[in-house]
Amino acid sequence: MASADRDRAARQLPTRLLTVLRMGPMRAQSVALPLVAGCSLLLSGCGKDSSGPGTPKAGPVTPKAIASVAGENQTGPGGDDLPDSLRVVVTGSDNRPMAGVTVTCASGDATVSPLTSTTYANGETASHLSLGAAGAVIVTATVAGLAPATFNETAVDPCTWRHALSVGQTVTGLLHQYDCVVQDAFFLDYYHIDYYHLAVSGFEQTLVVTTASDAISTSLPIWNEAGRLVAFDDYDESTSYRNSRVKVIAAGGEYVIGAVSTRDGASGPYVLAAAATPSSEENCENFWLTRGVTTQQVLSTTDCTEAGSTHGDEFALVLYQGEALEVTETTTAFDALIQLYRLRSDSDTLVASDDSVGGTQLTFTADSTAFYVLVATTMTPGGQGAYRLDVGPLVAFDEPRLGERDRQAAAAALDGPRLLVHPALPSRWPGGAASAEPQPHGLGRLNGIGHTHLARRRFQRYKE
Repeated sequence: MASADRDRAARQLPTRLLTVLRMGPMRAQSVALPLVAGCSLLLSGCGKDSSGPGTPKAGPVTPKAIASVAGENQTGPGGDDLPDSLRVVVTGSDNRPMAGVTVTCASGDATVSPLTSTTYANGETASHLSLGAAGAVIVTATVAGLAPATFNETAVDPCTWRHALSVGQTVTGLLHQYDCVVQDAFFLDYYHIDYYHLAVSGFEQTLVVTTASDAISTSLPIWNEAGRLVAFDDYDESTSYRNSRVKVIAAGGEYVIGAVSTRDGASGPYVLAAAATPSSEENCENFWLTRGVTTQQVLSTTDCTEAGSTHGDEFALVLYQGEALEVTETTTAFDALIQLYRLRSDSDTLVASDDSVGGTQLTFTADSTAFYVLVATTMTPGGQGAYRLDVGPLVAFDEPRLGERDRQAAAAALDGPRLLVHPALPSRWPGGAASAEPQPHGLGRLNGIGHTHLARRRFQRYKE
């Protein structure tokens, strides 16, 4: 068909076939499409605007509103990162989520990262918030020309906050300028400190708690739920002088663990871990006992060497002035002997012992608040074998009066399951007031425990 004839014929046919005919000669089956299919099946965008005659085409989509999606009303200790990101969504003038929009965040009381971000396909973007000093924190998320979205957060006093820790868990932390600072307390100066809550289930558990850091020297105090110190270390001999390790038989209950720097102003990352471990005392290791526990042990030649060609297991305890202690050693393998030593900065003193036939039972009332070492040994040279050690529960007594600082700390109110009253301990604890001499680094800082041979051997290491 000639071109003029095709055009003339086209004017007599429905508009929907015009485009097809102008494409030139085609096979009959190529145009055998239902007319109701519409031009979109043949050529997208053909014909007039689908909105009909006289309808103006839509203009460009612009940001219409910004709103918060998640992260509002969080609470955390000053200096820490909030667990949930601050998330916003931007909608456009078509009332749909809008991608590619720049959002700027700001806060005068905390650190926001990133400050500027761009929305994704779902119209959302997010930032993280690191809290500053204690107080209310307001964060704004802004798009140019729109009313901002606002987040209200709270930074609490880090001295009243406890992080969560469970047996079998390893956590990472960071000591920084906003952390709780404790000075001139507990027999040595702690500086920045994070508190952790640890629950011990059942009657008792034997645990190893460790702190490790390549950046700071750490200390590791452990308190019970009453705020009484029950264990301490600031030198893990098996790894590094920066690390700390406590092995303890802990009666069931609630405990608070401190991750501490031992240098003024020191800050940096650390790793804290708590794990279950066998209850046997091995190779004269540092081993702590709380009140109200029972332990099955074996006396052997790998234990601490004691006087008279004997061996013994050594356990550390904390006793407060006026506190009564009762310990029983039961065995049929050897003639049992229990000894109790009080540690001082440069010596240790035998304060009680018992070797009664038919049942060895030591009783003692502490005349001063201090660290003590309990030695389970034998009267028989070379004596070995299994024995059972029972440490009596704490009996109520008149505890020493606290200093004003500690009374104020103890008066702090608990506010929720993650908040903690600052452990209330005497201002110079323990033994600091008993001697006017400066406490030497080493034994005075409890780098290792033990009675005479063990303590002096470790103290000598620091003088070399």
